[in-house]
Amino acid sequence: MTREALRRRLPGVVAVVQALLVLGPALGPGVAIAYDMPWSPDPLWTPFVLGVDTPAPRAVPSDAVAVAIGSVVGAGLAQAAILMAVLVGLGAGCVALLVDLAPEVGLAPRLACVVLAVWNPYVSERLFVGQWVVLLGLAVLPWAMRSTLRVVRGTGSSYALLLSCVVAGIGGVNAVLVVALGVVPVLLIAVAGGAATRVRVTLAAVVACFVGMASAWALPALASDVAPDASAVDAFAPRADSDLGVLGSVLSGGGFWNSAAHPEPRSQPLVALAAMLLGIVSIWALARHARGNRTIAILVPPALGLGIVLCSAFAVTRTGWEQMLGALPGGGALRDSHKFLAPWVVGIAVGCGLVVRGAARRLPEALGTPAAICVIGVVVGLSPQLVWGLGGRLDAVEVPEGYRSGAQRVSDLPEGEVGLLPWNQYRRYSWNASRVSLTLGPRIFDQRVLFNDSLPLREVDVAGERDRAGEVSSAIAKGVDPVSALQQAGVRYVAAELDSGLPVDSRALRAVGTVVVDESSLLVVDLGEASAAPTTHQGPRSVVLGWAVTIVTAVLVMGAGVARRGRRRLPVGLLRSRS
Repeated sequence: MTREALRRRLPGVVAVVQALLVLGPALGPGVAIAYDMPWSPDPLWTPFVLGVDTPAPRAVPSDAVAVAIGSVVGAGLAQAAILMAVLVGLGAGCVALLVDLAPEVGLAPRLACVVLAVWNPYVSERLFVGQWVVLLGLAVLPWAMRSTLRVVRGTGSSYALLLSCVVAGIGGVNAVLVVALGVVPVLLIAVAGGAATRVRVTLAAVVACFVGMASAWALPALASDVAPDASAVDAFAPRADSDLGVLGSVLSGGGFWNSAAHPEPRSQPLVALAAMLLGIVSIWALARHARGNRTIAILVPPALGLGIVLCSAFAVTRTGWEQMLGALPGGGALRDSHKFLAPWVVGIAVGCGLVVRGAARRLPEALGTPAAICVIGVVVGLSPQLVWGLGGRLDAVEVPEGYRSGAQRVSDLPEGEVGLLPWNQYRRYSWNASRVSLTLGPRIFDQRVLFNDSLPLREVDVAGERDRAGEVSSAIAKGVDPVSALQQAGVRYVAAELDSGLPVDSRALRAVGTVVVDESSLLVVDLGEASAAPTTHQGPRSVVLGWAVTIVTAVLVMGAGVARRGRRRLPVGLLRSRS
């Protein structure tokens, strides 16, 4: 293999190897279930997956895509493939952006870039809580930024950029927002600076693509007129994950609002300081290179992202942030401002490659490679918790057969709403090593499910978006037992997950109706015909129209790609005759 071939291919190999090393046990038999990643072992098109039984369907269309893939290859393999694609795509994308900015960059800088793209607190904290859709947005981001720069410079077509927008759309609201931050501001600045008509058309096409891909969740959410809980903004504000405070934590890509996800090594002052300095030096190297090569636009997304995060982090500016979120339709999607740090993280990875390139130029040739290896070793050493599924936290498990068969029986019952107990959406399933996770119920019961959608945090409980769930919570708070509260809400069935780590009064549940599922992990009782069958949160028009617009958008972009490749394959003479 020639040196040039090694330089091109080895970073991709490293991207695959490090993804295997990070995911490790999560790729085994079964499915990994952690926090916001309650992956159903049985791919089902449940009402929750389709977004018809929740006011703000944030799991749309990501869950549907996972179910579609799982229906072909199985849920476990689908999850493994998606997680691998996200981490490999992230590393490869950052290297592709680096090479686009500095085509002559050597092997060592590329390897440093691909490693830092994954070995950082942003990836660690999001992976810890199972937010794979945010990581999908992060993985798409460098590819989208690269395509945007090429469009602005006139060296690339808009198709690659639109394709990135479609892939981001698969991740739903969070992935779309992350990628839009890396694309739209750069195009707007170019248009304001008098860019060619082609750039203006691309901007319009990108906005239309984002809107189209977002329709599956945006139209139902807007139709339901859900108002975000503005008082909860403080609960989602960035938190210091090191002794350097919020600013020091954020500058290295950390500072996630969920302190349970903070990497333990960052509690060591030297680790936190080294990570912050690496982040600052890398962004400085990127800024210096961008200024010298007239690609200053690459700095806009990282700067904007950092500004948004800091605006929501400090009390001086947080009031204005809260007011803006309360005034915007769907403003609740912006509460987790930390996700907008994604362009900064991409900038650090690319900038680190430029730092290594600069160091290699200044050092004797014999010291260049050892120095690069040291940098890569330092990067990995700053985030050792990522090794092997975050120390085993991400571990594929087999969901008990009794639970799965019981859930199938619930799905086969006459149509009726299922009230889910315990009345808390988070679980510590014993068969999942008591790891915290969302309940599987809405994703494994092919029925409408009424569950507590409030978010219990250490400081405050963030109110949910389901009015009827809120009424059940209020009744329970007044002393009504959960089973009676669900009866009053008019559900047809009550399902209790018995090994969730939370108490359930199974004796009281058995006494109120006919037991239809009685497994060690799942108890379901039929209360009889409800007095009034509850309707879906959204009318069929908003759901059907939203899905139709999203599917049509994806098909149009994919179809344009097929037509584009077809034109390339036509003989030159035929193209001339057509013109």
